[in-house]
Amino acid sequence: MTAPFAQRFAVPLIAISSLLVSVNGFMLRSFETTNEWQIVYGRNLCFFPAMLFLLWLTHRGRFIALLRQMGWIGIAAGLCLGLANTTVVLAMSYTTIANALFTLSACPLITAILARIFLKEVISRSTLIAIAIAMVGIGIMVLDGLDTGSPKGNLVALLCAIFFSLFVICLRKGKDRNMLPASSIGGIVGVLIGLLGAQFEYRLSVHDLSICIIWGGIIVSTVHYLFVMGSRYVQGAEIMLITLIEFTLGPVWVWLAFNEQPTIKALLGGSLVLAAVAGRSIFLMSKKQ
Repeated sequence: MTAPFAQRFAVPLIAISSLLVSVNGFMLRSFETTNEWQIVYGRNLCFFPAMLFLLWLTHRGRFIALLRQMGWIGIAAGLCLGLANTTVVLAMSYTTIANALFTLSACPLITAILARIFLKEVISRSTLIAIAIAMVGIGIMVLDGLDTGSPKGNLVALLCAIFFSLFVICLRKGKDRNMLPASSIGGIVGVLIGLLGAQFEYRLSVHDLSICIIWGGIIVSTVHYLFVMGSRYVQGAEIMLITLIEFTLGPVWVWLAFNEQPTIKALLGGSLVLAAVAGRSIFLMSKKQ
């Protein structure tokens, strides 16, 4: 019997999603006049209907039933995703793209800590070593933020990583049910937060509106859908390794397009975090072979 498409092409699907999401920083820097809160609102306003459309295509009229079967864990997942989608924009607005993405790359390690707290999973020695190395790297980037006058951005990026990790914990807690509708809840949460942050003042040029549609309505929704499809068939350690594409290439696109060069400290701290995550992933993959 032929395996499902998502199973046969799981790794390429995750790789494509990581490649697509690596343009987050590039898209953010492409806005002309819109402030960060208006970007949060516009991005989620386009993301929400796109995810509803994808759900309609795949599940037709069962959306309400899908929402009900998620239960409270689905609502919690949506809330965490909405907060993560908000803080990721704020983090990249308040500091360099490199600092924000390098800090976000610690998500797998933060998830391991939260899994110990909420899921009672054991943290291995290799994970503890990786966490220690990553903490040193994040510390260096926070110091870099102090030097460059943007420590708030680094701290918001760390907060964003926590929200993303909590979202993953919710997905794992609700692995026995379809959690895709949680993304729609996340979109609604992001819209409300962005609207409040912008103090209900929302004006977009045609240029900035086009970016919101391309970024939130096409790229982010496609990334989310491909990742959910492919991640069901790939082990966690391998997923962590593949998603490093995003955090490695993200600063490169911004550097090439806008000449936003990361500092030596940012590169050093980011390299430590990336190496810690990659090393842990490779070690876990080798143990399972």
